[in-house]
This record gives sequence, structure tokens and C-alpha cells, in this order.
Amino acid sequence: EASARAACQSALGELALAGARSLERNLSRATELFELAAEVGDPDAQFNLGMLYSAAPGARIDDDRRREGLAVLHMYAASTGGHPGALMAMGYRHLHGYGVPQSCSSASLNYIEVAKQISNVYSEGMPQAVELIRLNLHSKDHKSVSSSEVNLFVQIASGGDTGVAAAIGKRYLLGIEGFKQDYHQAKKYLRMAANRNHAGSLALLGYMHCLGLGLQPNMDTAYSYFVSAATHNDPLGHNGLGFLYFKGTRSLARDVKLAFKHFNESAFSGSADGMYNLASMYLTGAGTQQSFHHAVLYYTQALDRGHTPAAYSLALMHLNGVGTVRDCDIAVDLLKKVCERGDWVSSKLVEAHEYAERDPERSALLFLKLAEAGHEVSQMNAAHLFDSGQSSLLYSSEGSDDEGRSVDARHHGRIVAQRLYEMSA
Repeated sequence: EASARAACQSALGELALAGARSLERNLSRATELFELAAEVGDPDAQFNLGMLYSAAPGARIDDDRRREGLAVLHMYAASTGGHPGALMAMGYRHLHGYGVPQSCSSASLNYIEVAKQISNVYSEGMPQAVELIRLNLHSKDHKSVSSSEVNLFVQIASGGDTGVAAAIGKRYLLGIEGFKQDYHQAKKYLRMAANRNHAGSLALLGYMHCLGLGLQPNMDTAYSYFVSAATHNDPLGHNGLGFLYFKGTRSLARDVKLAFKHFNESAFSGSADGMYNLASMYLTGAGTQQSFHHAVLYYTQALDRGHTPAAYSLALMHLNGVGTVRDCDIAVDLLKKVCERGDWVSSKLVEAHEYAERDPERSALLFLKLAEAGHEVSQMNAAHLFDSGQSSLLYSSEGSDDEGRSVDARHHGRIVAQRLYEMSA
């Protein structure tokens, strides 16, 4: 009950900070609510307090030092509670020596806690297309099509166009580019293309059966689809077969040599997932002779194609000097990239852009959270909102007349922006 009350207080604090239709912004009230919630250990409130103390400009050196100390104190408290933003913020502070001793090893310990969880979500041998489903990532950067265009594509697919049917099925599977996620429709159009031996559709149907997306998991059916896809040398099909042979099923004996063979085929056909899984086989010596050199080679190739678990694995190898030189700076850079692929960052980033025009204060709050966590693009975006006067999120206007309030707010915003510009530089 106490934790639930604290969570509500933290949420109300954010409303008081950014304001709402029927709620005027009140920085003092927001701080009070965060302090109440933080006292009983709410990580979100502790993070928000750390953010406020860190971002609030002070007139006297002693005040600045005290604010910075309180910022670190609350961020550290939130990080011990597992708050991803606070762990990233402490990692970023240790990396650059902001308010804490500069220490690459301390930075890595903070980043690795977040990166490990994100990598675990990614690295179950599934293709990146399906990873997007499991992570529920937003698709801000994808071009959306109109409802009339969707209807046109559906008609073309129904008329027998295999390529369009496959494209529609994949988009329904992911819920992107104007297509609402619908596993039933995805299965319908992927089957339409698969019946005409479209290799990519056969593989995706295999993953739907393997993961149980919109239907009961069935490894035998998944295996059948993967075999059909692999017959056409589809990289996702080979990766799926490698996954099933590596894990084994009730009717399929575990065979790491066959798993290695299919991961190898997948990798040489250009699949980042195949490269990642092949590297993991070399790293552990499963199904092949152990080779740290080959592990680094294929992890790097997968990383070049944007593969998140590969970044995490390479970071660990650089941290420990396995198969490559021990280099903490490279490791931390990779771990930071992994952290920024997680839902805590991606969801806030999309939301911040969506609010940018209709609610700049809310947008500024979201960008500021990401900025404190060390997200450089957000530091620039938050700085712009404060510098341009679009946001006065951290300005308290109590006791000022209208004329003085406007001048003070602009001056205050520029001070906040200056710090953010310096962080992103």
C-alpha cells in the first residue's frame, strides 16, 4: 500500500511539474510530492528529484555544490532500486566525472545492469523482426501509409501478388507503417505468400509457431516451415533451424553440429542473427572448435548490422580482454548503445517527439529525463526547448510580477540550456 501511494505521488509530481489541462504547473508542489514518495523508496521519485537537483541552476557556489550532492544522492538511491534511467545516469556521471570520481570501471558496472536485461530480451536466437514484437518498440522513423494505401495493397495481395502479400503479412506481424498489429491478418497474408513458396514468409510463419504469436506454440510446425524456407536458402529459415537444433525439442534431438551448420549458412547469407549465433558457437566451442578470434569477427559483423546482443557480447569481451584487447572505454561505449536500445529510452524518445508541438512542457520533461541518463540527442533537444523559451519547466514564478516573470524565465531557461549544451558537447 505504501509503495502504491508513493507511485501515485510520483505520478502526481510529474503532472504538477509539467502541468495538464486542468492543472497549473507548480515546481514547489512537484518537489514536495517527489520528496514524499522518495522517502519511502520510490525509484521514479528518487530519479525525478535527482534530475531536478541536477538541472536546477544555483546562484551561489555552495548552493551548486549542495544541489549536485543531492542530485548524486538521489540518483544513486534510485540506481540501487534498479531504475534504468538512474543506472544510466550514474554510468554517464562516472564516465565523465560529473559530481562523482571519473571511473570507467564504475561506469561499466552501472551500464551493465541495464544492458544485461535488454540483451536478455533480444538474444533468444530469434530474428530482429520478431525482436521488435517482443520489445514492443515504437516505429517513429518508419514512413506511415494511409488507410486508402493499405486497402490498395490488400487488394493487390488478394489478386495474387506474392511480394505484396509477404510485405503486408510482415507489417501486420510488426504493427508498423500504418498497419495495426494483427497476428491473425499476419498469418493470413504470410500463408498467402508461403503457398507460393515465398521463402521469407515461410520463415516468419516458422517464428510465429515457434514463439506462439497469435497461435499455440508448435515446434514441429515451426520446424516444417523453417525446413521449407531453408530449402530456398533463406537466412531466417536457416537461423530458425539452428535455433531448434541447438535447443532440441520433444521430437527433434539436440544436435549442436547441425545447429552450427545452419547458423553458418544463415550468417553467410547475410543474417545478423545468424552471425550473432555463429559467434556464440565459436565463443563457447559448441559444435565447432572454440575460437575467440572468430567469435569477435562475427560479433563485429553482426554489430555492423545493428545487432544489439552482439554489442553486449563484444562489450563483455573488451571488458575482460577475451579474444581482443582489454579496453574499458570501448566496452562502456558499446554498453551505453545497448542501454539506449531499451524500452526506457525508446518509449520516452518517441513520446517526447509526439508531445513536442502540442505540449512542449511535457516534451521537455521527457527529454530532460533522457538527458540526465546521458542520451546526447535528448540533451540537445532539451537544451533547444529551454533556450528558445518554448519550455520554462524548471522555472518557479512564485512572487514575481508578469513583466519580471517573463524576463527571469528566459534568463533561467538559457542557464539550464547552457548546461545541457555543455553535456552534449
